[in-house]
Amino acid sequence: MQHHSINDTILNIHDELRGRFPSLRRVALAVYESQTDSLKTFAHSTEGYPPLAFYDVKLSDVPSLKELAESGQPRVIDDLSIFADSTSQHSQGMLAANYKSSYTEPLVCDDLLLGFLFFDADCVGYFDAETTHYLSSYAKMLTAIIAIQFASMRTLNGAVSTAIEFSRHRDEETAMHLKRMACYSRRIAVKTAEQFGLDDEDVEFIYRFSELHDIGKIAIPDSILFKQDKLSPEEYEVIKTHVTKGREMADMMTREFGLDGIYHISMLKNIISYHHERYDGSGYPEGLAGDEIPVEARIVAIADVFDSLTCDRPYKRAWSVDEAISYLQENSGVLFEPLCVEAVTSLREEFIEIHARYHDEPWH
Repeated sequence: MQHHSINDTILNIHDELRGRFPSLRRVALAVYESQTDSLKTFAHSTEGYPPLAFYDVKLSDVPSLKELAESGQPRVIDDLSIFADSTSQHSQGMLAANYKSSYTEPLVCDDLLLGFLFFDADCVGYFDAETTHYLSSYAKMLTAIIAIQFASMRTLNGAVSTAIEFSRHRDEETAMHLKRMACYSRRIAVKTAEQFGLDDEDVEFIYRFSELHDIGKIAIPDSILFKQDKLSPEEYEVIKTHVTKGREMADMMTREFGLDGIYHISMLKNIISYHHERYDGSGYPEGLAGDEIPVEARIVAIADVFDSLTCDRPYKRAWSVDEAISYLQENSGVLFEPLCVEAVTSLREEFIEIHARYHDEPWH
């Protein structure tokens, strides 16, 4: 069965609308994550270069959209030039793209804010009552589509959260490690998006799925998982099975919860299966090399290694950020994807901030 992404849906909607609304230049979706109050660009259909990509802002920092979320009512701005003096990235992006008017619809299902749908036109006063009435029907249809897709995502996230909680009690990796790794993965994905051909939707799924990379460690015996001395060759072979065990668990979750319809489910399985593959083919389980390793696994692998190096463990001291970056650079093109190493190097200050924001309790 072929599954279509939400981005494909947005593109198809825009194609349908172009004939009737030739001045409609952009249809875009931003999704909302309530736990972090984050509003992120997710999918779009844009004529020309998109004015906003990989945009991530707290909803509480955008009062106009927060007001829409609370009221559940749409908003029409007939002349975007009123924001000429605004310093916000969103407003400046709209004006730079030469958009003249906009229509914004909050996407709400069962009192839950899913995000916002944005329509932008290249002429002033384009969104009159007749036009907005017509477009609102598409917004309602898209709300239903997203609700179904996100319901599956919430089911998966619930299963993932439960699995992560179980695994956290059986591994030295804390919840903060998983959060840091997800943030690192997102930043690397954004930084390399152009080279790897990633869009907002790809980046969001890498971010959401990265925390499940080591879920297969649940199946590893305590005597091996918690051993502080060097593992024997036989024990190391057992540890390596956590990737195949994890893949089996992902297959089971998607099958039992009916989640095969989630677009990008293969990305989850690739992250679990291949985050221990290495660029020169020396990794496991399949000895993949270079471009044979899925991009999402290459990204998560370097985020995982960076965080492991820079954190204390019962058996080692934390490396400094510069020591960790030097190690990655020394092994660029050997163990790690060179573009990802370049990304981490350029993101040094952001990684330091993420590490400080999500710090672990000291080991005892």
